[in-house]
Amino acid sequence: MVMRRLGMLLKLVLVLVPLVALKVLAMARGWEVLAATPLFAGLITSNVFLIGFLFNGVLTDYKESEKCPAQLAETLLSLVAELQALGWARPEADPSAALGTLAQLGPGFLGWFHGTTCANQLFELMDRLNADLAQLRDNCESPFMTRLLQELASLRSQLLRMETIRSIPFVPTVYWLSATSTTVLCAGLVLTHMEGWAEIFFYLGAIAFLMVFILLMIWDLDNPFGHGEFSSCENISLEPLERTLARIINPQNPES
Repeated sequence: MVMRRLGMLLKLVLVLVPLVALKVLAMARGWEVLAATPLFAGLITSNVFLIGFLFNGVLTDYKESEKCPAQLAETLLSLVAELQALGWARPEADPSAALGTLAQLGPGFLGWFHGTTCANQLFELMDRLNADLAQLRDNCESPFMTRLLQELASLRSQLLRMETIRSIPFVPTVYWLSATSTTVLCAGLVLTHMEGWAEIFFYLGAIAFLMVFILLMIWDLDNPFGHGEFSSCENISLEPLERTLARIINPQNPES
């Protein structure tokens, strides 16, 4: 995680160093043709508004995504417990096939977060689990089977929601507009006449650093499931799913 955060800082440096070089070039060539006016402050305010709009929307999805690993673990554990109970209550029922499929689903979801498993593979496992449950229909009551199918439907719903959050950016047009506004703002800082190096480094450094850094952070937060991407550092915790993985793969038997 530390290396990923350093990677984000490196991207920030790669943006700011050329900006400083352009400022020095503008001073040497006399290209500082703009003056600091209230209109420039208005440009900063409008850019802050756009970034705030993006940040608010992305943060809402991020907070929702934080619950996904725990919800997945809860659903998988519920399915395991229900199938175990069926096997204990009705010895003639054999839920081993369904439990075996669930043992693959747990690591499959963890692999999806790390980018080693695609959604289609998980849907295929769910279809196989659906077929396994159909084999148990004759050995369990309808309410029991209904609960199992509802838990399976919950898994599909959670995967679809996570796939949507990962693959679809939040309002792409606003992203482009915010990136354009930040670029124009940085260009304005380069072309604006400033007195003294302290003033130049403070205003150029502080404003450009904050705007570019927040924009990069928003792009990162927009995909909270980027565990498989080295450039992504602000990802949700998978600890709830990892903690329960052993129980999903090897269900405990109270008789043993």
